[in-house]
Order: sequence, then C-alpha cells, then structure tokens
Amino acid sequence: MKTNIENNKISRKLVLGLSVMSALMSFSASSAFLDYRQEYKHDQELWASKIKLGAGVGKHYFGVESQQKGHIFDDWKANVSEFEYGYRHTINENWRVIPATLVTFTNSGVTYKPQVQVQYLFDSGVVTKLRYRHQFKDLVEKDNQQTSQVTANLAYNYNAFQFELSGNYWKSLDDIDMFNNKDSNWDANFKLGYREKDWSLRPYLELGNISVSSDSSDRQLRSRVGITYSF
Repeated sequence: MKTNIENNKISRKLVLGLSVMSALMSFSASSAFLDYRQEYKHDQELWASKIKLGAGVGKHYFGVESQQKGHIFDDWKANVSEFEYGYRHTINENWRVIPATLVTFTNSGVTYKPQVQVQYLFDSGVVTKLRYRHQFKDLVEKDNQQTSQVTANLAYNYNAFQFELSGNYWKSLDDIDMFNNKDSNWDANFKLGYREKDWSLRPYLELGNISVSSDSSDRQLRSRVGITYSF
C-alpha cells in the first residue's frame, strides 16, 4: 500500500510538471523534444527506463523527467521525478556558459542540484563540455547529504552520426561510501546516435562502465537504447 501511495505521489508530480511544460511550450517555444530510454545493468540484471520532455524558449530551457525501475513489460514502477531549468549564455562563437538547476523527487526525499556547464566549440566541429554539479539531498529517514559531481564530455558529429564520450566523478562530502568502500565513484560512457537532416527521430545507443555496489570494486556494463523525437 505504501509503495502505491508513493508511486501515486510521484505520478502527480510528473503530471504537474507535464502540465507546466505544455503551458511553456504553447508560449512560443522555439524547440522541444521527447526522449525515451531503456537501460540494462548486466551484472545486477536490473532494468530501468526514462521519459523526458524538454522545451526551449529563447535562451531559457525547461525539462521534466520520469524514471522507472523494472522491465517495461513486467514490473514497471515509477521511482524518480525530476524538473530542470537552465539558461544558455553565449559568450562568442566558441564559448557558452549554461547555469541550471534541477529538483529530483524520490521515495527517500528531495535532491536539489544547482550546476554550471562550460562549453567550447572547436572550428573542427568537436564540442567539449565541463560541468560542476552540487547535490543537496534532503532525506526523509536519514541525515541530509551533499555530493559534488564533475562531468566531462567530448562530442563530434560526422554526417548523420553523433559520437560522444563522457565521464562522471562523484565525491561525497559526508563520508558516505559510494564505490569500493570509499567516498567517491566514477563512470565512463560512449554514446552513438544517428539522425538524417530531414528526420525528426534520432535513435541512439549508450555503453557505460559503472560500479556494481558501494562495498565492492566490481564494475559492470550498462547498456542503453533510446530514441529522441524533436519538434
């Protein structure tokens, strides 16, 4: 019963977020997208899904996201809802700074994620991104926690293909074990997308090297497949 109540709360938050997004999109949104992604963690044999709706209005952008645990055709349960707002500030043709904030709702509490990303576009078309995010976790049954996260990206488009390498590093500021009985963790990802010029859909594939648990040094493959619809 408790799980159903918690899932209903998350669903209501998602519906509210979608309503807000719909209102924003109807107010001269210059771009919008709908993304669906399915993932599988191979060692743990865990399935998860993500649905995200985003829109841009001038230099501002907004997003609402719902994450689900379990296989889509079996035991699908909503467990995370997230709302995002950001602002794209273009310095010149090469440099861009993007401050943003995210608010994530889970069964265990609320997490606030202010962040700032710096992008540099090379003349060759290569794009580099560096982002710092600070997470404030307001937990229901545990003490509040803070985590620092640094993300680096390297992206390049070749004809209809999009290639991206990314890595994340997390550091707990409250001595919380995250990986191998230590207060830090990391992952590495490769992403391949494909979209022709006249397409509205972009399918993509991701392969990631991620940790298995907080008390083990084991790593595992995380496979993701998804599709993005732009309109």
